[in-house]
Amino acid sequence: MIYNSAKNTFYELFTLNKIFTILIVIFINFSHNSHSSELDNLFFKLKQSTNPILAMDYEAKIWNLWLNNGSTKSSNSQMQKGLELLQNGKLDQALLLFKKLSKKEPVWAEPINKIATIKFLQGDYIGSINDIKLTLKLEPRHFGAISGLVQINIILKEYKQALKNLDYVLKIHPFIGIKKLRPYIQNLLKKSSI
Repeated sequence: MIYNSAKNTFYELFTLNKIFTILIVIFINFSHNSHSSELDNLFFKLKQSTNPILAMDYEAKIWNLWLNNGSTKSSNSQMQKGLELLQNGKLDQALLLFKKLSKKEPVWAEPINKIATIKFLQGDYIGSINDIKLTLKLEPRHFGAISGLVQINIILKEYKQALKNLDYVLKIHPFIGIKKLRPYIQNLLKKSSI
């Protein structure tokens, strides 16, 4: 009798645990899909925008989602700490933090993008390009990463590639600030072919 009671209690707890686990998985998927849906909607609005002020508002909202897309509050806090380190010029500390965060959160594009940014600032352009590619695998619409790639193309005197990447980013974000570099890049390309 005691054995059957213990067996039933164990079975009930096991079943409740399975149900709880399933509910957590559903909640995580719903949260991710909700976030993804919101991001898709913002990118659609950004691409269709004819108003630069509205476009900048959509851009800010996209950045907010990218920067707060960790799976935990702790990860999002680490992102904020890394941003503070980056803004205060503590590049080595920020790089270490973002590397740890990218390992903890391998499907979150933004820590990898921040690694690319730091490598760019440190003059490691090839390393930055490699991390930009990783960022774009996770978020192909990452206009910040693509803009960074345009800047690296200019530094490396790859002007045709810079224009190609500029055209690509403009399909995503028609009002991005880097578009002002087109005449400059075209002039560099012209001078380089003389």
